Amino acid sequence: MKVRINDCLLGGKPAYDVQIVHEGATVQDYLDALNDFIREHCPPCNGCTACCWERVPLTYPDVAAFLRDGRFGRQFQGLPAPLSSFLQQYGYVYVEGPVVDISLGFKSDGSCIFLDTRRGRCSIYRLRPMVCQTYTCRRATRRARELRGLVVNAGMDELVRRWLLEGRRCGRTPVIHEGRRPRPRLKDYSPGAFSGRERFSGIPLKKICPPGLWRELYGLPGTGSDHIDR
Repeated sequence: MKVRINDCLLGGKPAYDVQIVHEGATVQDYLDALNDFIREHCPPCNGCTACCWERVPLTYPDVAAFLRDGRFGRQFQGLPAPLSSFLQQYGYVYVEGPVVDISLGFKSDGSCIFLDTRRGRCSIYRLRPMVCQTYTCRRATRRARELRGLVVNAGMDELVRRWLLEGRRCGRTPVIHEGRRPRPRLKDYSPGAFSGRERFSGIPLKKICPPGLWRELYGLPGTGSDHIDR
């Protein structure tokens, strides 16, 4: 195990903290540890779909996983712009000036496009995006929140970069569902830790974390600034 999720209390309420125990830990190690923790320490959803009515940002490996999957991949195999084609059908691309936000699509009632409202369950649970995998009803320490935000934002930026690159390669404007004076620019989305990676297992956490956060996470629990009840 390269990442540990530690059970703790914040202000007397159940919470979790993140500890990296191996320098080579990847985003997938983080997701695996957090999913294991949720299964062991969090109550089952039992039909609760509260988080399925919120915006679900997408990262590039999320979409790459959909395009590898047999159910979805066959729909876009051989198309000149598979990424944009997937987003056209299942995503929502909002552009305001140079800022691009790409999320999962939603139904007319505002729920996630993949929510089975009759059963109160996610219909693509095995492929659920990183934001869904890292969501928990527990509180998180400051450093755990910071890590989640950095990982999600880096993955979102890489998706936008790939979206723009695909549009350039195909010689056409990539899909935009809603825009306000859209003028997205590739130069605003530089290559980063997610660049050239299709899977979370190929992305080291150390490349995403700034040095200060890495020193907190790669060490003993309880070294952050949060007041963690013991």
